[in-house]
Amino acid sequence: MFFAVLMLAFPVIAAEPGAAARALIVKAENDCKFERGVFRMQPSAISRHDLNGDGKPDEIVDASKFSCSTAASLWGGSGGTYLYAVVNGKSSEFLAHGWRLTEVGKQKILLLSVHHSECGVVTGSCFRAYVWSDGEFRTTKP
Repeated sequence: MFFAVLMLAFPVIAAEPGAAARALIVKAENDCKFERGVFRMQPSAISRHDLNGDGKPDEIVDASKFSCSTAASLWGGSGGTYLYAVVNGKSSEFLAHGWRLTEVGKQKILLLSVHHSECGVVTGSCFRAYVWSDGEFRTTKP
């Protein structure tokens, strides 16, 4: 019983976002201020993963978890929604309809569902896989 009361009194506090992720959030908040918009962000908007294999958490900022009371599509549209991967303080920007991390061996792979035009087709599913290598995200040639 004491442990349960202790858990209620001291909830787990998520780590503060790094400087680059914080800057992305501040920019989103400022973008929403026109027409007196109110910015909201779901707790799952920032997630931590080791994207480059150095044993330290990197951040993914998913703008699909943002909302602005005065703009329905401020951070995305039919081409996808902005997704930012912050590795070593450097932010990389992507457009995606959805994303998932997977791995092959010990290599993390950022898998993005992207607009069908990225695959050169008129309709249907299209995916792009990115890996961190030599200081940047790499993928196959479009």
